[in-house]
Amino acid sequence: MLIFALVDANSFYASCEISFRPDLAKRPVVVLSNNDGCIVAANQIAKDLANQHTQNYGSGGYASAKPTSMMFQPYFKVASFLERHNTAVFSSNYELYGDMSARMHRMLGEFAAAQEIYSIDESFLDLTGMTGLVGDLTAYAQMIKQKIHQGLGLPVAVGIGSSKTLAKLANHLAKKRVQFKGVLDLTAVSEDTLNALLKQVEIGDVWGVGRRYADKLVAMGIKSAYDLKVANIKTLRKQFGVIMERMVRELNGQACLTLEMVPPDKKQIVRSKSFGQPVHDLKKLEQAVATYAARAAEKLRQQHGVCQYLSVSIRTNPFKQDQPFYANHHAMGLVYPTDSTILITKLAKRLLKRIYQPGCAYHKAAVCLGEISVKGAMQLDVFAPDPQYSANPKSDALMSVMDKVNAKFGKGSLELASQGLKQKEQWAMRRAMCSPRYTTRIDEVMVVY
Repeated sequence: MLIFALVDANSFYASCEISFRPDLAKRPVVVLSNNDGCIVAANQIAKDLANQHTQNYGSGGYASAKPTSMMFQPYFKVASFLERHNTAVFSSNYELYGDMSARMHRMLGEFAAAQEIYSIDESFLDLTGMTGLVGDLTAYAQMIKQKIHQGLGLPVAVGIGSSKTLAKLANHLAKKRVQFKGVLDLTAVSEDTLNALLKQVEIGDVWGVGRRYADKLVAMGIKSAYDLKVANIKTLRKQFGVIMERMVRELNGQACLTLEMVPPDKKQIVRSKSFGQPVHDLKKLEQAVATYAARAAEKLRQQHGVCQYLSVSIRTNPFKQDQPFYANHHAMGLVYPTDSTILITKLAKRLLKRIYQPGCAYHKAAVCLGEISVKGAMQLDVFAPDPQYSANPKSDALMSVMDKVNAKFGKGSLELASQGLKQKEQWAMRRAMCSPRYTTRIDEVMVVY
């Protein structure tokens, strides 16, 4: 029998902040989205606080909302509520979270023969055959949990099952039920106990069941994970396709999904962010687009790919009723596929000029690279001009140097002049409450007195 474990960090963004600030361990902690917009993460104390209070809250005359819906609420609506309860509020510190994620996944990889990094805070581990080596898997999972907390200060939950779907459900239950102490091994329970636990899981909480599927399943009388487990597999396949059939088989302990130890290459790379403040000037907009294009090209090279499609889009703020809304995008195909930051940035700026309208207060820009393939030999076109950067050994060497410098000295150490210098502060993402990047910046390392 195959055995999978899913290790998931609890409230990952908030836990990363608390890891370096032990004084926050008993305080509510929330993390905001880009430009300090909405609450995207909260520790358990903050979640419990929201659930305990039923009165409406708000500030500045804005529409009120219930505390139970605090997650993903605009920060300005809940600011006074958070302040009253001494909540620590942080802007998103993606550099810190990314590094802490890499450290956590590295540590987890030492506890199993195979690992799939599923998301920034989740890893699947293959524990098949481990029982003979470590004995009780629950005790082994508790040891993993303790090692991660000791090494990184991050609380994690571990779910174990005979399929990835059951491991995911076990992790969900391990988090929700205090009696499991953060670890649940569904391979060690009886069939009756397993069924009783699955009856406690709503259909919408089953891995892979989205809101649209959940509504349809509930209408069919399938309201829990157990209902889905015992449902007629032929009827579900006819209604929903092979994906739902696999889900049912996985709930019955048949492992239809294996570990993906090498993440699949992306077919499309998009870099997009809202600006910290409205941008009117074309020059500043060009700097933002050039920066996004450079980041996308860097990601493209990391997967050893080249793109043959490029698009740029811009828009004003759709929520500003006192301003006219404008949105547009332009795309182009490339004669030769490329991974050159120089060429991609040059073409992105050209596309931007075709859709830029003076007098607009731009709120967001995006760069998309598509038709991605593996970099290799190139078929030249007899009638097309020289591929320039696409097949230029000097360009490849330059891109390699840029990537190595930025990997060694930090992102943005070496950039194109078109990305701007100090002017970047005028359109960069607003993060007024950002914590130090403790693990990646020498000048921001924690000082202990």
